[in-house]
Amino acid sequence: MSRTLVLLLPALVIQAQASDIPGAVEVRPGVYVLRGVPTEETFAVLKKHRITHVIDLRRDGEPNLNAEQESNRLQDMGVQYVRYAITRTPPPGDFDFLRGFLKALPAGSRVILHCNDGNRASAVACTWLVLDKGMALEEAMRISRNSGLQFPETEQALRRYLGSKGRV
Repeated sequence: MSRTLVLLLPALVIQAQASDIPGAVEVRPGVYVLRGVPTEETFAVLKKHRITHVIDLRRDGEPNLNAEQESNRLQDMGVQYVRYAITRTPPPGDFDFLRGFLKALPAGSRVILHCNDGNRASAVACTWLVLDKGMALEEAMRISRNSGLQFPETEQALRRYLGSKGRV
């Protein structure tokens, strides 16, 4: 029996998956972090992947920001667009809001989180993976780095937030 468990253990570890969505990493089934902004190629595959929500974390003044155009394009495709701008060092309230938003999505929702480079989107995904999905911190950090977490100040804000929730 114990030998069987040892053999099955690697299959039980949840791993981030590269996806068919260009520039995206599937951090959990149906939840993607996009490293960058949606391109024509991205829009072309959203329907195939049955994406229901896109959460844009970019702030005013960032390169390639055209929220109105992105929103219109996604609405035409039947995808709900939400823009919630956060800084490179999100305060706890931003993490709380975005985790709450993800938790409140209807069952079967398929979501893309994005910013300009995946850094902030990965940080948000990490808090959700650890606090709401019960993933071990180091596994969630590995997935987050793989999907775009790159700036030390963002990681510090993320770790402070998780620490305030008793998870560091």
